[in-house]
Parts: sequence; structure tokens; C-alpha cells
Amino acid sequence: MQAANIHQRIAKVMQTITYIQKERKAGMRYTIVSHDAVTAKVRGPLLEAGIHYYPKTVSHVQNGNRTQCEMVVRFVNIDDPSDYIDVETFGFGIDDQDKGPGKAMSYAVKYALLKCLGLETGDDPDLEQDVQHKQAVQHKRDVRPWSQIETMLANASDPDLLKSVKTMLREEAGYWPADYRAKFNAAYVVRSEELSNV
Repeated sequence: MQAANIHQRIAKVMQTITYIQKERKAGMRYTIVSHDAVTAKVRGPLLEAGIHYYPKTVSHVQNGNRTQCEMVVRFVNIDDPSDYIDVETFGFGIDDQDKGPGKAMSYAVKYALLKCLGLETGDDPDLEQDVQHKQAVQHKRDVRPWSQIETMLANASDPDLLKSVKTMLREEAGYWPADYRAKFNAAYVVRSEELSNV
């Protein structure tokens, strides 16, 4: 008899586990399915079915006190490591200390398991309600006077120079007030048309 492939093994686990009980943790306003509850519920059936899983790739971005983690979790047939499926997933972790990356990874793994095995999901326990996401601090930067930007556009004597002015101002433009961006876009179009008619 031929050994079961990864899809058949996952189907076996799906038949074994149909539901994960939600729980209410102290201080939370809603019930959740925790990372630990999911891991505890699926570990035995996955091992019994001959499936190993691990993070294949992981990347993260830190934005203030929020960490976003993108991950690919690989589910492997332990009898044939060339037989596997990859599940793309992501997670967020909000923490005022240093636990954000771990929370984000736990969230991502939990949802990869839940989605791969078709299990019921709950709210995320890894996010503490009393911790709000704070945007990364954007440092103030000196912004050129509008008259200087107009002069730069006017002095661009051909389309390539005009593009180089736009490229040069790209980083600074992130700090411009909204009216600067609108005026710049309009002035850029006008100057571009002037140069194309020359």
C-alpha cells in the first residue's frame, strides 16, 4: 500500500479535529482561540499523521509599537520531505516592550494552522486591549519655501531635468503639507506640457 501524501495526511488531521473551544481570558471583552490552545490541540494529531510544520520564511516590519510579521509555514510529510505544502500567513503584535515580534509570529503560526486545517477561528489573544497601536514618530523636517520649488520647476529646461527635480524632491515631499503636494502636481503637469511643446 502506498504511503499517504501530504494532502491525505492533512485530511486525516481535519477529520480528527473539528473544533477548538474558545476561551475568555482575564481582562478581555471577548472569547478567543489562543495560540497555545491551537498548538496543544493540533500537535498530537499532526505527529500521528506524520506531518511536521515550521516557518520556512519570515519577515517583519516594525511600526511604532506594532510588529507585522509575514511568514510562510511549511507542512511536510515526514516520510517524504519533498512532499509538502506552503501556507502564506501574517500576524500583528502590539506591545510597548519587546514582545511584539513574538506575538506577531505566534499570531501568524496560529492562523496558518487554523486555515490549513479548516478549524474555527477566534479573536486574537496576543493583542492586549489596553495597548493601542501608535504610529511611528515621523521626525519633522525643514520644508523648502514654495517659491524655491516653483523656481526649481521653472529652471528645468528639458523633460529629463524636470524628472530629476521630481526625483530629488520625492523624499522631501513626504513631509509637505497637503496643499504643497497638490500645487506641485499641478505645476509639474503644466511645466511638463510647456517642455513638450518646445
